[in-house]
Amino acid sequence: MTITDFIRNFPEIKEKNDKYYLFLGIISGLNSSEVLDILDRCLTRNIFKRKILINKIAMTASTWKKADNDALFEKVYSMFSLLDSYFKKESASIILTTLCPYVSVSNQNKLLHYFLQSGYKNNRKRAYTHLQTSWSPEYQGIIEKTWQTYNDEEIINLLVAKMPKDFLLKNFDEISSHFEEKDIDYNFYLKILRNKFYARIVDDISSELKKLKNKDPISFIFIMKDCGKKIDPSWAMEIYKKIPQSRKYLPRWYADMGLWKDILKKNLNIFRD
Repeated sequence: MTITDFIRNFPEIKEKNDKYYLFLGIISGLNSSEVLDILDRCLTRNIFKRKILINKIAMTASTWKKADNDALFEKVYSMFSLLDSYFKKESASIILTTLCPYVSVSNQNKLLHYFLQSGYKNNRKRAYTHLQTSWSPEYQGIIEKTWQTYNDEEIINLLVAKMPKDFLLKNFDEISSHFEEKDIDYNFYLKILRNKFYARIVDDISSELKKLKNKDPISFIFIMKDCGKKIDPSWAMEIYKKIPQSRKYLPRWYADMGLWKDILKKNLNIFRD
């Protein structure tokens, strides 16, 4: 009996007992071709076998040849629609995502296009995360279609970071609807994302910036810094003195903006509260 025959006929695992650790140990030593041979038997079984398989691939895919990873990818991809439960498909999605950085560009593109059109939100989220670090302008069209179809909150970060300015302006109201004040007030990450959104289109939203300058001057300063613009030095020192908790980061922001020379040139009293 070969090691893959043994794995393929391994009894079901219902808890983390001796059988579980035996299966885990044997799987850990398999090479890529052996993993390919037992893929179907693991993916169609219970959660214990699937998790062990997922962890094995995650730990070793980076050490395998691209051709071997492509073979694994293509087998899992072909099985996806045949899996009979959401949870098994979720396991397959995780494997495909894990393999994605180590497969051919054509397979990467195939997976990302599939995920971006998937009815499973988790698949779309995986594509958004991958594209944050592996962006190409060729995805603009399908990203716009995905946004129009699903309007996922999780895609906003990708839109703000990667989509062209004209897209952001065209979709200003729809994107802005995800930045409600009641949410921004307690979600600092969301506020930062809103500020980065405004920085991308700063020259076309003067009325919004005027309101923000009065209501949330720290966010206004962040936006000006982020897009390389200066602010009035007298007003900058007024905010510095008015909001003591901001003094941890405003000096650095003002340095990034090249503002300190202007402040000192005006002989503004920095130390007076």
